Amino acid sequence: MNRKLFFPLLLLFSLFSPILKAETITIAAGAGYKRPLMEIAEQYERKSGSHVDAVFGNMQQVISQAQMSGNVSIIFGDRTFFDHSPITFSNYYPVGKGTLVLAWRSGLHMKKITDIRERGITRVGIPDAKKAIYGRVAAEYLKKSGLSEAVGSKLLVVSTVPQVSAYLVSGEIDAGFINITDAIGIQDNIGGYLAADPSLYTPIHIQAGVVKGFETQAQVKGFLQFLKETECAAILRKYGL
Repeated sequence: MNRKLFFPLLLLFSLFSPILKAETITIAAGAGYKRPLMEIAEQYERKSGSHVDAVFGNMQQVISQAQMSGNVSIIFGDRTFFDHSPITFSNYYPVGKGTLVLAWRSGLHMKKITDIRERGITRVGIPDAKKAIYGRVAAEYLKKSGLSEAVGSKLLVVSTVPQVSAYLVSGEIDAGFINITDAIGIQDNIGGYLAADPSLYTPIHIQAGVVKGFETQAQVKGFLQFLKETECAAILRKYGL
């Protein structure tokens, strides 16, 4: 090889070799868990030197994306949703328990969830029950609590938990059903929140499902091991999981 070309090529390779060596893992989750998972991903990247790509949306979107791309190795969500999805999982790892809450905008003060029946509460946000975990359990809660008929005309159905949260922060809705994780994330920008009676909706077991075919990959094993570490547990506790 021409020596004049060899050294520039060697320099070019050395500049790009860290990129070539870096490994990437792709995870996906319901949008309501974006905050804790992004913190965990950032910690993992710092410690391992590997990169984490993350996909968030309602669970229907997440499952579709995983199917179409073929790159998603770990999906975070409710085990019940996994059991009815078209994706085959090799194994599952417990992450935490989900909690449904009713949050309300700044300027309001609610003492109990039944206050959403009051005339002053005109718009109540709820994720789509067909697409999102918390939409499903919120609908279940409203039915079992006897609130469905009283607030049915007030409901504003949106795609994801963060969309409900965004409307609460902007004041476009008076109250909304979201998960405690998102409520903690926006608590400085809303009036407050109350946990729904857990006996009135199906328990939400948040798990990390490993998509079949990825279970033997070193990066997947490394990330799953990282989930068990103290710093990850602290992040999950911070967000109510």
